[in-house]
Amino acid sequence: MRHEIIMPALGMAQDKGTLLAWRKSEGESVTEGEALFEVETDKTTMEVEAPASGFLVEISASDGDEVAVGKVIALISDSRDASGSSPKEPAAATSDQAPEADSLPPGKSVIMPVLGMSQDTGTLVAWSKKIGDQVKEDDTLFEVETDKNVVEVPAGVSGYLVARLAAEGDDVPTGETIAIINSEQVSAMVDRAYSKSAVPTPEPEQAPSETVPKAAADPLAAKRPVAQAARRSAPEGKILASPKLKRMAHQAGYNLALLAATNHPQPFHARDFEVLREANEVKVDHSSAAHAGAAINRLSAHVAAPELYSFVAWAVDNVENASEQRVIATFAGASLAENSIVRIDRRGESEAFSTHHQLSHTVESESEPDLIVHDLRGTFISAAELTPESVPVLAIVGSNDELTVTLTCVDAQLAGKDAAVLLDNFAARLADPIRHLF
Repeated sequence: MRHEIIMPALGMAQDKGTLLAWRKSEGESVTEGEALFEVETDKTTMEVEAPASGFLVEISASDGDEVAVGKVIALISDSRDASGSSPKEPAAATSDQAPEADSLPPGKSVIMPVLGMSQDTGTLVAWSKKIGDQVKEDDTLFEVETDKNVVEVPAGVSGYLVARLAAEGDDVPTGETIAIINSEQVSAMVDRAYSKSAVPTPEPEQAPSETVPKAAADPLAAKRPVAQAARRSAPEGKILASPKLKRMAHQAGYNLALLAATNHPQPFHARDFEVLREANEVKVDHSSAAHAGAAINRLSAHVAAPELYSFVAWAVDNVENASEQRVIATFAGASLAENSIVRIDRRGESEAFSTHHQLSHTVESESEPDLIVHDLRGTFISAAELTPESVPVLAIVGSNDELTVTLTCVDAQLAGKDAAVLLDNFAARLADPIRHLF
């Protein structure tokens, strides 16, 4: 078996890289993960690692050469004799693999980009173009998610999308070709998943007829657009959504987890906003009904802030993955109950954490919150009396010198005494963070 070594993309607009130096020679054995060569762009230099173990053969680029992104510059073979590991092995050896490159239409390859120095795969969140569509160089072709963010990737060349070689939700190694754009339409276009385990792209009209009665039982189903491409379940614990929809959800104060709970097919797009709104309104209606006639508990506390900011600065420098939001979530969770889920809403962004008394053990979560914290510091808001939500709500307003914390809840969530204990504990931690460590 042979593995292709390509010139990787180190930036979104990069179309070529300079091969600085080979770390291995022709015919030399290599180990998976071992540095093969160094490549340089106009912004950075990095080492490229071997994707598999074997022997380095058929090197086609030399030190100092400028090479187009995606071009094959060497192979890793099972033997030093490149011809001895021809890809034309017996059919049984490749029966489980995707179709070979000779079945693909001609055109320029679009690869899974490298969006971080430590990234080796990316999750294809969504295709922005259908197979056969005409695309322009600056058009968004697809959206890709890494462990840190979601990025819209442009086509990079104008023409027609004649091949899509990964389905939405597929994890694809960086540098792998996932699309082909040709200057002209072709008769034999290809639309498939990256691996046999991925769900292939279905045509909308091929949707099973048995889905109709299920939709009738779902109050939100009638407002859902037809699922296109490979819209499928996200990996457990993850919500796949386009950056545009995430921005729209944050601005409207909607929770994407409520949309996921309806089993609406992922990844979510801007066209799903109406369904997202319906899902959140259903949740609000239910919680409002539950709170109808209930006594609202609203308590406030004033807190000196300097110690909090000093503690946050110390934590960021000394505790792995520490951040201001993580500190506040940890304090709030410890004040409510052990291992609570706390969602921090700040400047239109939401971040939920599964909290632990130890700051280093507080981690991000996609679960429904037990407590919501509206962090309004740094705004012109000087007081906050929020309406009850499905869970207790803390609002923080103020400046660098003094903060005001307001808790809003109903008796069904926290009785008056318990509400006072929660607010007092949280305010005490903000005023004297060191006490939280003991």
